[in-house]
Amino acid sequence: MLQDMELWSKIRRLLDRGMSKRQAVKHFNLNFRTIDKISKNVDPDTYQRPPRTNTKLTPFLSFIEGYLEEDQNSHRKQRHTKKRVFERLRDEQGYTGCYRSVCKAMEAMVAKKKTLYMPLAHPPGEAQFDFGFADAVIGGVLQKVAYAAISLPYSNVRYVQAFPKECIETLQESLVRFFRFLGGVPRKITFDNSKVNVRKILYGRGTESSIGLLQIASHHLFEYHFCRIYEPQEKGHVENCVKYSRNNWMVPVPHFPTFAAFNEYLEQKCRSEFDKTSAGQEKTIGQLFAEEKLFLLSLPEVEFEARRTTLCRSDNLSLVRFDCNDYSVPGEHAYKQFTAVGSVDTVRFLVDGEVVAEHPRHWGKKKTYYDPIHYLSIAERRPNGLDFGAPFVDWHLPECFDVLRRRLETKADRRGTREYIRILRLLETYQLDNLARGIERALSHNTTAYEGIRLYVENESTVPVELFSLDGRPMLQQVQLPEPDINIYSTLLERNDDEETRNETDGAVEASFTAVETSGLRAGMRGGGISLCQGECGSSGILAPTFGAGTLGSGGEGSGAAFESREVSQFEDFGELRLQSPTESEQDACESADAWGIHRESGVDHLDRSAGDRQDASRDGTGYSGVSDGQEGAALQGERSDYAIAGGEGRETSDPHEEESFDVGTLGS
Repeated sequence: MLQDMELWSKIRRLLDRGMSKRQAVKHFNLNFRTIDKISKNVDPDTYQRPPRTNTKLTPFLSFIEGYLEEDQNSHRKQRHTKKRVFERLRDEQGYTGCYRSVCKAMEAMVAKKKTLYMPLAHPPGEAQFDFGFADAVIGGVLQKVAYAAISLPYSNVRYVQAFPKECIETLQESLVRFFRFLGGVPRKITFDNSKVNVRKILYGRGTESSIGLLQIASHHLFEYHFCRIYEPQEKGHVENCVKYSRNNWMVPVPHFPTFAAFNEYLEQKCRSEFDKTSAGQEKTIGQLFAEEKLFLLSLPEVEFEARRTTLCRSDNLSLVRFDCNDYSVPGEHAYKQFTAVGSVDTVRFLVDGEVVAEHPRHWGKKKTYYDPIHYLSIAERRPNGLDFGAPFVDWHLPECFDVLRRRLETKADRRGTREYIRILRLLETYQLDNLARGIERALSHNTTAYEGIRLYVENESTVPVELFSLDGRPMLQQVQLPEPDINIYSTLLERNDDEETRNETDGAVEASFTAVETSGLRAGMRGGGISLCQGECGSSGILAPTFGAGTLGSGGEGSGAAFESREVSQFEDFGELRLQSPTESEQDACESADAWGIHRESGVDHLDRSAGDRQDASRDGTGYSGVSDGQEGAALQGERSDYAIAGGEGRETSDPHEEESFDVGTLGS
């Protein structure tokens, strides 16, 4: 068909001026039918060729339709091509027409079966979510990563984050990061029908959402919607986001040391899109997002924790299985039921609401991960496990631990190994660095005992108190406190000499007698009776000091006294001793004690403890504390006191428990 409009108009002018069609054929060297069409049509576009029917192909059109219907149940790579349809028609059905006619017929049939779609409206505040997959090198290992793609169709904002695999934890974590990236929560989010999002599908659409999606939707209060299965065009915007991010941000194959570095790179790329203008828009993506942000929901005050919770039980190896991997737990919790809480980074195991074990999250399968500290309690009962147990094979400790173990095993062999394991169990409470520094300090002081090392470690773990700074606190800076008067402490030095001497004597006697009381008297004074030395008569069961020259002794064997015998000079001045007078009943008992059981042998006074074992008749734990003359007799039951009580003359009193303090005098004078 002639399409030269200039030649077309020239031929029409000559024909209008009287040139015949035959002359025009000879002059322009064109076909007569072409000259006839030019004379009847103003321009070439107004001419339409009438449809032609292919009489040879018409009987075979039903076979072509049958071939195309069979292809609907076949793999897309094993369907009929145009050439294969032509060959089957020729060989099987006896078709004698041309190949071009078959191609035109198949194109017309395919065009009739194509689906038509309705354009969708995207109001502000709605989002779409989907997972995509790509290859990446993370930590030097080539692996297939699942990246979550989220988009806002109204403003064309994209957000992408990569994870080891698609699961509930990564779904929740990607949404939490997306909401933080936006500074708000979309009112409605569209998802596909993957098992991470949907638990049940009816009539081609998800009807019951997964627990993980319900948890995060309940926390952020957004609505969710599921598209129909095999209908990705219902969330076509995020489908294009998946393709766009893979083609532009992951080609060539990205190399990153960790997923955190990879995700930081992807987030930076998403922010750089804010300065671009989308097709068919006059404003930039950032400007459109500023308008859409007004329609977003506010973020909750408490951030959502992306996690998956399951119940599990440990076995006889103190291992708990979570997500196709085994993790160790402390040996004392073996055979217990655990609550496993798995996040993107960690796995925690709880017993009765308390975290007893925590491991880094591993994304492999059928692997076992040990924490050697969890098996120290077992190794303490089985010391050989420290050298042959699987949890300790790759456990590398600082050199000071080896030095400590060699010293302990050199001293005590097997018991040294147990002591070493006991020291290792300090890692259940303290950090490895603090324990290593504590062991180094202990070894420098030739200390290998558990208690000594524990004290050093506690000292290393003590955090010094920081000084309180008033910088940035103008209200506190206005507070004025008077300077303390240091001279007030000088009044303590102005006491008289008698009072100082008396206090020193009180402290010495009280400390000695308190030691005797806690060691001997509380044990029932089973070593023998207690005798008073030379001095005034006394009735108290509490030991009294020696008056004059003599020996202050600890008594017989088994008395439990806390001080040794020593010579006391007659002229040694102990100062004054303030004593308490006994009660009336004690004074009466004192008079019948045969001169208070004082022994005088060779001019030396001593405390006699040979009277035998004095048991506590009242069973009240105080025991007898009486005076004795060295012979078996009735012991006087005394009253426990923090002061030594000396006997005196009987006096009348209305209160049997009334006590009176008085000065005895200077000892030795």
